[in-house]
Amino acid sequence: MNAPHRLAVLVDSCLLPSVSGSADRLPEWILRGLERGTPGVAVHTDGADARKAAQALRAAAPDALAGHPGPPAASDGSTAAAELVAAGANLHLGVRPGAAAETTRAFVTALQTHGVAAALGPFTGTGSLRPFAEGAAAGVRAITAGHAAAPGGEGRPAVLSQSAVTGTLRGELGYGGVVMSDVLDAPDIIESWGVPGAAVLAWIAGVDLVRLGPGSGAGVRNAIHAAAARAVADGDLPMGRLEEAADRVARLRRWASEPRMPVAALRERVVPLEA
Repeated sequence: MNAPHRLAVLVDSCLLPSVSGSADRLPEWILRGLERGTPGVAVHTDGADARKAAQALRAAAPDALAGHPGPPAASDGSTAAAELVAAGANLHLGVRPGAAAETTRAFVTALQTHGVAAALGPFTGTGSLRPFAEGAAAGVRAITAGHAAAPGGEGRPAVLSQSAVTGTLRGELGYGGVVMSDVLDAPDIIESWGVPGAAVLAWIAGVDLVRLGPGSGAGVRNAIHAAAARAVADGDLPMGRLEEAADRVARLRRWASEPRMPVAALRERVVPLEA
């Protein structure tokens, strides 16, 4: 595999695009990305539309990550897992740290026992780090780096801060799983760095999986590829950093595709997510 193609595959392997609304088929640019390594999509819809999007994703890539923001008021991890499995999701994108650190550990453990990976966040490196330490101890599969300014990050949000991601999260807390970005097409990110520039800075900071919101389409994806190619050529973004990120994402994808508690047992417990 030549270097430009290898780089393109690595970039696609470290992107999580989003879909919203009702559709029986994913956009063509996402389907092409899935063929080249894109690990899945984030589904920003509920009820029948969420199940339809998950079915379209699985038709293209049976082992893909199907992310979802999660039920708004699930009382525990098992209930959240039941609703997400019914919606076709295997990645909970909205796991918030509990008021008590032990609550975070219990929620993450119950959720992941049923095969739904937890993305805990937002992590900013400020406030109490204990919920994230408890989540890491529980084997949380992903932690989301947020938009709030990180301490010592030169005014950058945590998602673009090497001190927050590599220093505090990886170093101080010893976390070895996937670090995911919060959606990068937020107004403050776009205004200061643009989505392509922010994606490159996120990878440099130590983020593995860059999450795009529903407003980012094929043009943004192509611009990210161009920005990554420039950063690699300039020596700012080592290929090894992307290879490390892609490997972590691949391990998350394999974990999420493994069967655990029978789906039927979960579906009997609660009514599926509805719009």
